[in-house]
Amino acid sequence: MLCHTKKRLLCVRVLPTSLAEAFTVLFNLLPLRSLNISMRVAVIEDTANHKQYRDILHSFAKGCNGKITNSGNSKDYDVAVIFGSYKKERGRSAHQGKGKIIESGVPYVQLETQLIGRPIDTAFHTEFRVGVNGFLWDDAKWGFEHIQADRSKKVFGRNGYDPNKEWKTDGDHILLCMQKVGDASLRGQDIFTWTEETVKGLREHTERQIIVRPHPLYRKKSRHTECKENVTQHSNVHWQETDLEKDGFIPIQQQLQKAWCTVTYTSGSGTDAVLNGVPNIACNAGSMVYDVSSKELREVEQPYTGDKTEWTNKIAHCQWNIEEFESGECWEHVSKSI
Repeated sequence: MLCHTKKRLLCVRVLPTSLAEAFTVLFNLLPLRSLNISMRVAVIEDTANHKQYRDILHSFAKGCNGKITNSGNSKDYDVAVIFGSYKKERGRSAHQGKGKIIESGVPYVQLETQLIGRPIDTAFHTEFRVGVNGFLWDDAKWGFEHIQADRSKKVFGRNGYDPNKEWKTDGDHILLCMQKVGDASLRGQDIFTWTEETVKGLREHTERQIIVRPHPLYRKKSRHTECKENVTQHSNVHWQETDLEKDGFIPIQQQLQKAWCTVTYTSGSGTDAVLNGVPNIACNAGSMVYDVSSKELREVEQPYTGDKTEWTNKIAHCQWNIEEFESGECWEHVSKSI
């Protein structure tokens, strides 16, 4: 006899030990949805550090019939919903809240930054990537195995993109996109070291101009200055001003127009590039465009320009808007991976 508790514990009566263990393993491997068990969802409000973000969590709660609570009251739930990424060393209360959930081992749904059509002038988005137990391409459960229809036209279209956009086959420069210093998506990689090593590596395979584009949110300006001095010692390397408050700022969309390709680690700029038909070299498997990117710097003169059809539908199933949160459409898809 099997009985389910709030903590997904397994009770076994009058069964041999070996058979009981077999049932335990099977039960823990199967998603709750497949067992037709109603999930208790804790929407963790203290993982969001702005009212706008908390409002997003409330919208998600409507669609999953979740209960708004905090990170200290999640032990009696089957799954938690958190806002944003997590780094253990960050001390803000929102990060501490996320840490409690992630380190507890409970399955969690993670809402993160927009992928398709992300705005560059505000941190408050109206669409979000939604993954289970992660937010990067290779560590989250995105539910790709449960896809039954194509939503690429719907998601791309409402954000002003064509999922059938052809690859560019011309361009002048290589756009190397840095990331926010210490960002969780870097997975511990030092962005300055990566930038310097990548410029050096590219110069071994191409003579094209390399434009280094720092993240608009500057941190550690002295390190930026040092990095700029180091990379511009190589021939035909330009350091692009990206501080929004300084003269000389150029939007990335403008630089993509004449780009031969982009080179990224896990930056969303790689997604921007592919959406605009610009080939990309992805230097880490966490990149959301890893499946449609070259992987090696030596491929810079012949970057990947293969079929994107499967990827466009997959990435469209990673992103959902507020209406889809509240209607339960997002939850219907995501919950299959829990």
